[in-house]
Amino acid sequence: MVRQVDVSTSAEILTPAENPPKRGQGTVLPRGFVLADVLRQTGGAYQTAIPLSGKFRGCIRAVAQLTSDDELFRIAELPEVPVSLENFRQLDPQTRFVIVCCLDVNVAETPRWRRIPVGIPPWPRGEPRILDRCRGAHIKERAFPNGRSLHHVVPAAGHPGMTSGCS
Repeated sequence: MVRQVDVSTSAEILTPAENPPKRGQGTVLPRGFVLADVLRQTGGAYQTAIPLSGKFRGCIRAVAQLTSDDELFRIAELPEVPVSLENFRQLDPQTRFVIVCCLDVNVAETPRWRRIPVGIPPWPRGEPRILDRCRGAHIKERAFPNGRSLHHVVPAAGHPGMTSGCS
């Protein structure tokens, strides 16, 4: 059976154009994690952990409630989630990266949400109502060292990452 909802973490190298990325009215975002610093903190292990933002936790809880998925509820309550850095083994220690958390909701999962009992909100208040459109969702959050993050939500329909998780 294909899982209809997937939560994953990974790390993405920041390219020179993104380092530091700019957003909005010229606001400069943090420069990302430095591989050498993370390796020093983990004692050389190519794995780290990061807390999920409140906004991302809210998305996970909403999907968990709508799908009655106990595993998603458990993930939403974790103090932090593991992130593998194995794909960085051959990289320069000064490489800068961001941590990426993804929540993919398969298109096949969302139609049944129309039959949710009264009293269960369809999506966290103030969040994009993308799941209400029954097209699934790809929710991606890029986390930076200072605790800030960028949150991006797109429909799953036509999103190439839906078959292979976060991309």
